Amino acid sequence: MDRLSEISPTGWLALAAWVAVVLLVAALVYAWRAYQRSREQAEELTKPNVAMYMEPAPQDWHLIELVVKNFGQTPAYNIRFEWHNPPTVGRYEQVYDDRFVDIVPLNLPAEIPYLAPSQEWRIVWDSALDRRELGETIASRFDGAVTYYDRPKDDKRGKRNRYRSTAVLDWATLHPVERIELLTRHDLARQEKQKLELLRNLLTYYHWATRESREEVLRNEINRVRNAAERMREKVTSTQAAVELQRAQPRPADPPAPPFRPERPAVPARAARHAQPDGEYPDPEYAGYRDDAGAPVRPDDSEPQTEIINGRHRLV
Repeated sequence: MDRLSEISPTGWLALAAWVAVVLLVAALVYAWRAYQRSREQAEELTKPNVAMYMEPAPQDWHLIELVVKNFGQTPAYNIRFEWHNPPTVGRYEQVYDDRFVDIVPLNLPAEIPYLAPSQEWRIVWDSALDRRELGETIASRFDGAVTYYDRPKDDKRGKRNRYRSTAVLDWATLHPVERIELLTRHDLARQEKQKLELLRNLLTYYHWATRESREEVLRNEINRVRNAAERMREKVTSTQAAVELQRAQPRPADPPAPPFRPERPAVPARAARHAQPDGEYPDPEYAGYRDDAGAPVRPDDSEPQTEIINGRHRLV
């Protein structure tokens, strides 16, 4: 306390100035850091955010599409693919005799030049039904990434930032391919459209085939069309026959009920008698008498026996 009292007023002013400077520097540092954090958050919110994923096509559930979409608020430029193992697909247009198909990489562009906010790029990858038939001969998991920039190459306004988003594309994470098909109005309209397209192609084929004047070429075309029609007829006929046979099969009959066996009436207690040594009765009238143990008995001779004579009981 004595030393504090010895400080002059000028010293107190100098000390107060230094404290003010320290507080000012601390406030400036805090404000600068807060500004940097807010700037980083603003850049995080406004930067492009490109993701790559796979999902079923809206029109056909078994067709799986590869999608690259920009979920950010600013455009993305020069989107490129990076793969640890590139996605593959079967070359179904070239099927060998043993139903074997070649496995080739999916045809992807080298670069997507531009994706606006909420804009997406799609490509049909493969069919879940066809891929299930291939089984383990084709890979199901693919690790990759997409790289993109927030500015074009020739932009002179500032630094061009590069971003990278990883992705794991796994067919095992999709829904099972077994599902119930329900024909809606949209499906029926699509079937009718396909029938009209088939008719249009047939008419176009007829238009160009009738311009051919060489007899051998026309004969070959006639035979080819006839064979195709015969194969289609046999296919449709066999399918209809299989359906009708399945409907005509009788339902399995219920098992027959067991025969009715009435229970044997119980022997009255007064009818129980002692059994003969041989267990046989010369008179069949007493063949139904049994004792409590189930052995055959006969009436006791000591008891009076009666017989109905002229409607009355008589001793015999």
